[in-house]
Amino acid sequence: MAFDFESLSVGDTLSTIIDPVTLFDSLPNKRPGYGYLRAVQQAVLEQWSDRRGVRDVVIKTNTGGGKTVVGLIILQCCLNEGKGPALYLAPTPDLALRVLEEAANLGIATVDDPQATKFLRSEAICVTTMNVLVNGKTRFGLTVSGSRHRPVPVGSVVVDDAHAALAMTEEKTRLVIPNDHEAYGKLLDLFEEDLRTQNLKAVLDIEDGDYTAVAAVPFWAWQDKQENALQILHPYRQTDAFEWSWPLVGDLLPWCQVVVTAGAFEIMPPCPPIEKIPSFADAGRRVYLTATLADDSVLVTHFDADPTSVASSIVPPSAADLGDRLILAPQDLNPQITHDQVRALVRSIADEHNVVVLVPSKRQAEVWAPEANLTVSKADDITAAVARLTRGRVGLVVIINRYDGIDLPDEACRLLVIDSLPFAYNGLERREAVALRDSDAMVTRQLQRLEQGMGRGVRSRDDRCVVLLLGEQLIQLLSHPAYSDRLSGATHAQLDVSRVVASRLEGKTAEELRPVIAQVIGNDVGFRKLTRQKLTGVTYSPASVSETAAHLRSAYNHAVAGRPREAAGQAQTAVEAARNDRDAALAGWLGETYATYLHAVDPLAAQQALTDAGRLNNAVLKPRAGVEYNRITPPSYQAQQAVDYLTARYSTGQELTLGLAVVLADIDWDATRTPEAEASLADLGRHLGFTAQMPERDFKIGSDVLWSVGSHTYWVIEAKTGSKTAAIGKHDINQLAGSTNWCRTEYGTDATVVPIIVHQSHIISREGTPPPSARVINVQKLKGLKAAVYQFMRAVADGDRYRTPAEVEKQLTEFKLNTTGFIEAFTQLGYREPLSP
Repeated sequence: MAFDFESLSVGDTLSTIIDPVTLFDSLPNKRPGYGYLRAVQQAVLEQWSDRRGVRDVVIKTNTGGGKTVVGLIILQCCLNEGKGPALYLAPTPDLALRVLEEAANLGIATVDDPQATKFLRSEAICVTTMNVLVNGKTRFGLTVSGSRHRPVPVGSVVVDDAHAALAMTEEKTRLVIPNDHEAYGKLLDLFEEDLRTQNLKAVLDIEDGDYTAVAAVPFWAWQDKQENALQILHPYRQTDAFEWSWPLVGDLLPWCQVVVTAGAFEIMPPCPPIEKIPSFADAGRRVYLTATLADDSVLVTHFDADPTSVASSIVPPSAADLGDRLILAPQDLNPQITHDQVRALVRSIADEHNVVVLVPSKRQAEVWAPEANLTVSKADDITAAVARLTRGRVGLVVIINRYDGIDLPDEACRLLVIDSLPFAYNGLERREAVALRDSDAMVTRQLQRLEQGMGRGVRSRDDRCVVLLLGEQLIQLLSHPAYSDRLSGATHAQLDVSRVVASRLEGKTAEELRPVIAQVIGNDVGFRKLTRQKLTGVTYSPASVSETAAHLRSAYNHAVAGRPREAAGQAQTAVEAARNDRDAALAGWLGETYATYLHAVDPLAAQQALTDAGRLNNAVLKPRAGVEYNRITPPSYQAQQAVDYLTARYSTGQELTLGLAVVLADIDWDATRTPEAEASLADLGRHLGFTAQMPERDFKIGSDVLWSVGSHTYWVIEAKTGSKTAAIGKHDINQLAGSTNWCRTEYGTDATVVPIIVHQSHIISREGTPPPSARVINVQKLKGLKAAVYQFMRAVADGDRYRTPAEVEKQLTEFKLNTTGFIEAFTQLGYREPLSP
């Protein structure tokens, strides 16, 4: 008969332990391998123990630092302290399963059902996802009438991968009404005149089915017609399209941003209404675990976290606990390396090792189709693909638009390719991306997404991975010293190592990169020693919380509490904070938010605030009285103007090369990125020494782009880079004709106006009415233009010759980029289809 040791124990002393390190050591059923805490885990747990009374706590550790164990131990301590129930939120279902497995390895009781008795009685931790918590039908309950579930009281919450949770929260608190829904047409009819007055071109593009076009419903029209809008929307509140978001946004409609695209009406509040989910909003302790949260401000705006607490993150004393990565940009090492050559190299490596390629769109995924063993985009398919990669060799897997929320440890991914930066998809995001295109706020977001992506392939200190970066925008982002310094200390250190390696590889072909990639994949001792040395002494960067964040969240909180005047005051303070940070684009963008709140108490003052915002950011709404058009200034001597622009923008020839490459990359036949193409066409003109503006975007009148090239000559440019038609359609060519007439009216009948349309075809539909002598930049002409600009760029970048007007003039002439050569070399006359017999 076995001796009964258990009868000698006195009570359940484990349930009284509230010190996290002691609790871990005392857990009796830990599996082999869990005998001791890592130094990183112990350090952050001890710090948390000292701050356990603080409601919002951010814990930052590098990927692979054992955050899951930390989160579970914290929640178990909270249960032991009587601060339950305890909730663990993972970013995805597959990662929630891993948390459950980790808890089993520790011997900690868990459930996955928020209605489970053990969870409600604080006897087990509930492990689920952010999507299960944040939705209009949440089983955790809402503080709104008609909620199907009573709110579940939660004492302590851990949010794992907080950066991924933020994106999911935004997605679930946005009402999207697709174009095949009855309410779409009704709303379009209600606001058609307001939309046309605001941006006629965008409305016409939407009616024509252009999915890149975005039109914003003016906030005054949305608020003033609120009763009519609610009468349209309310009957559909329980339909499939509404039921997951309506309970969260239905009573916040007056404060929402509203845009319409050819695909949907989109309605979203200025901040996520997290206050409607008491399980989170009322929790006494909220812990956010993250590895790559470059801007902590979003925790304040999205989760209503305390800015003072967020500004003081818990971090380990050292940031050296990161797996080894070699980060290379092949096309930066050698501009002659083509995308085809990189794909061939990657495909050959995938014959022996798992390779994962992250792309931002289906269009970019199609480029990899011949090389891919598997391409996935849907959440369930991504989960299944990651599981296959973890079990064994799959080959080359392309994952669309998932730069976070996936783990690819060890042999699951030895080579990670990030092909292009992620970009905006829905209408609200696209509008914001245009408004904040070059602002510090947008750069920080892009860097955060990029760092998340680069972290996918290294999930522990002992892991290793090669990261290949493709795309001009991405390379420029990391090459700019002021930008790359915003990355985490460990990632920045690894980039420094990678730059040292890259300096030895300049000019190498794609195939000549294979040996060094193979060394890293093969666990080369020398490389690991080099990276360990570079990481020694690296510490975590201090938390970053912008002053604007607290005021924006406070403004929202005042508005939903029925205090619009106080909301406007807080929003105005946010604008001033952005001004003080010298981010004019952000200040202007926030000025529209300020005007939105102000309209509820002083409509006239709101219009003045919007006018002021427009002076800082041309992409905001046009005031009711309209925006006076500012005529474009004539250029000076072309070569001198080019020198002035280039020297003001670039400090070295290398920066110029990268910057102009980014401009050219955005001028592409991509139906999802026409706003970027338009902006880059204007920017190209400035690089070449012309004066350029975007009248339609900035003044809601005229052409997409206008170049003033001297001698009272103007090139009116309409960008149809997203069109897939075999001929230039009636709508597009008539738009060019209208813009040409506008230019002649604005600049006088003595002006020389050259109409130019950028379209894949130079053939004009017979139904259209082209302006006389309409020119076309078609596929072949754009290809030639890009080649000429690349040659010009390399010539003037060499030896920093872009600083000398005589040299710039010589190269402009050589490559036919001056006023006399451009039209003849890079455009051709449109050919109008003959009449049908």
